[in-house]
Amino acid sequence: MIQNDESRLLEKNDLSFKDSRILHVAVSIVIVTFLFSALPEWSTPQFKVNAVISFILMMVIVVSWKTVELKVRCFSIQSYCLIFCLSHLFAQPIIKYFWQKDNTAWIYFASCWIVGFILLHFFREGLFQAFSKIYESKFSSGYHIVVFSFLLLVPLSIGVMKAKDLNSSIGYGILLYIGSILLLMTLPAFLKKPEDININSSTKC
Repeated sequence: MIQNDESRLLEKNDLSFKDSRILHVAVSIVIVTFLFSALPEWSTPQFKVNAVISFILMMVIVVSWKTVELKVRCFSIQSYCLIFCLSHLFAQPIIKYFWQKDNTAWIYFASCWIVGFILLHFFREGLFQAFSKIYESKFSSGYHIVVFSFLLLVPLSIGVMKAKDLNSSIGYGILLYIGSILLLMTLPAFLKKPEDININSSTKC
């Protein structure tokens, strides 16, 4: 069973365009880019920025399909690009709302997302180990709680204190921001190279 898992991880990338799922991922990215550029109302500058980011992500997906040697690695990069797109778009409605209201709370939401993105990728190896042993390690559980609390509670607390009135736009924006942080925390795991994954850690079964 372990040998089968290892062979799957090291399977060569011989995907055709149809089997690569590139079209499905690209369509998904285009749809959410248009959708979130219109929340809570359409913004052409925001759409232009989102379109550039989405185009770069799709180029990364295509290049990885053509150049990456391992199939699992190719799909991991696809997943990373799609989840990154969703995460940064989910964070935008609450940031955009406070921006339009000339409320400085948007700075805290944006800063926490950017800082979180950088730190999570800087410590991605530790994060991968935490995910792979999430039910085995007290440190792992504490790590997730601390990171999630920092990235979520700090901007939310500041946002609520600075909001002049709580309404449905803020409520929906906060829910999407929570989703954004949850997605953000999973991103580094997709950067793990298949050849570096230790299958033998599961030999207990």
